[in-house]
Amino acid sequence: MENTNKQNKVDKLIKFTPLYKTINIDSDNYQFIFSFLNENFSNQFDSYCIHCKNESTFKKVTDESYTYNLQLKKITAQDLSIFYGFHLIEYKCSRNETHSYSFSYRFQDLELTKIGQFPSIADIATQTIQKYRKVLKKDYNDFSRAIGLYSHGVGAGSFVYLRRIFENLIEETKEKFSSTQSDWNDDKYQKSRMDEKIDILKSDLPEFLVKNRILYGILSKGIHELSEEKCIELFPHVKLAIELILDEKLANIERESKIKNLSEIMSSTATEL
Repeated sequence: MENTNKQNKVDKLIKFTPLYKTINIDSDNYQFIFSFLNENFSNQFDSYCIHCKNESTFKKVTDESYTYNLQLKKITAQDLSIFYGFHLIEYKCSRNETHSYSFSYRFQDLELTKIGQFPSIADIATQTIQKYRKVLKKDYNDFSRAIGLYSHGVGAGSFVYLRRIFENLIEETKEKFSSTQSDWNDDKYQKSRMDEKIDILKSDLPEFLVKNRILYGILSKGIHELSEEKCIELFPHVKLAIELILDEKLANIERESKIKNLSEIMSSTATEL
């Protein structure tokens, strides 16, 4: 459990903290921050490598000649004061050590601020969402913009684009579904709330979307009510929910393609025989 908590903290600082986000340090995380900023302690995280074009594990570059048992000492605010200033932390790809990611932080007055990284959050995320281009079509640029805004610390603005994607997924399904229904009542549909629209279209929508229709409410609340900080905190989770919906659509497209190809082969084989 301790290792899991530590890894979650590493992931949060590296993968899910946008630029210029400040984290307050207190006695609950003195020990972790001491090891995170110290060049003699290792940690790692999993991410997409933009050079390998594949998922990989990135390991912190450390001074292996130095050993120190952190468990022997309880870290205090005084111990952390030696780290006041700027820090550049480098991580190397386990697939190819010439591939590296770097992250910059400023530590002052028990506050840690992420001030830079290369490649950017947007650079990494844009590579990972390439596979959704065929299902998002014109909305692909909106997905990319949402990620770009988040990477620069814009919360509510990023939610605007994610909500538009959600709405367009529903609208696309509605166009196909309504064309097959002889008793379709468009006036009734247009006057329905989003959760009611999802219920009407549920037979043709991804199962994850139907079961998690609350996602739309979260996006709307983020745009109109939630603070920027809360939107930024929620963004990775909401983005993942959108990706799960798109993953299901991709799987259905692939399945339909396989069925079509196999049917054509069977038909051609039957004719030959």
